[in-house]
Amino acid sequence: MRSQFFADISHELRTPLTVIRGEAEVTLRGKDKPVAEYKTALDRIIQLTEQLNKLVGDLLFLSRSESGTLEIIKRPIPLIDVLLEVHQEAIVLATRKHTTVTLHNRNGTLIVNGDPQRLRQLFMTIIDNAVNYTRPGGTVDVFIDLDGAYGRVVVADNGIGIPEEDLPHVFQRFYRVKQGRQDWLQSGSGLGLPIAKWIAEAHNGTISIASVLDQGTIVTIKLPLHESPSSPSGLIGSP
Repeated sequence: MRSQFFADISHELRTPLTVIRGEAEVTLRGKDKPVAEYKTALDRIIQLTEQLNKLVGDLLFLSRSESGTLEIIKRPIPLIDVLLEVHQEAIVLATRKHTTVTLHNRNGTLIVNGDPQRLRQLFMTIIDNAVNYTRPGGTVDVFIDLDGAYGRVVVADNGIGIPEEDLPHVFQRFYRVKQGRQDWLQSGSGLGLPIAKWIAEAHNGTISIASVLDQGTIVTIKLPLHESPSSPSGLIGSP
């Protein structure tokens, strides 16, 4: 397993590096080119280096989590505070993708015992995935509500969905669903969901995925409450 893991890492790092070199070589080859062509190549190289930087960050996160050196500093925090911050970032991502992200706060009193930085990372990963795998013009809805002794966050999109046979494997490292050719789709590294799962479980929570191909995906995250809400009125069904 360790050998396979390092082989996967090598493959993931080699691909963007090869493309970056190829972009630079093609751009420099031959006679002088229009400024717009150089700009396009540089924009592509910047995009690839950003993807590479994220991949390295994800790998470091997994390495530290396995070695036990990744510190989780928990404190009581309103769940809505975390989601409001993430929602603002998600709006920027969604605008670029011509999609809409809407936050539905069904219970503003939910307080969980968590690490704000890691919870933001968890929710941003899931919402970013939802935006990325939703066609332009699609929607992503984020629901916050009460589920017994847990705060529940549901991220629902009307995107391309996940084939049933792939669902049991989506939390495996480097596993990526083969979606066919989608010109607008930017493929990920296959590390986001494993990291999200680790963060949820580090908070004694759970994460699950339900999906129908060509209809959309629903990700449900449950985190134990730090204290019971003053009113049980937020107890409602899933979207």
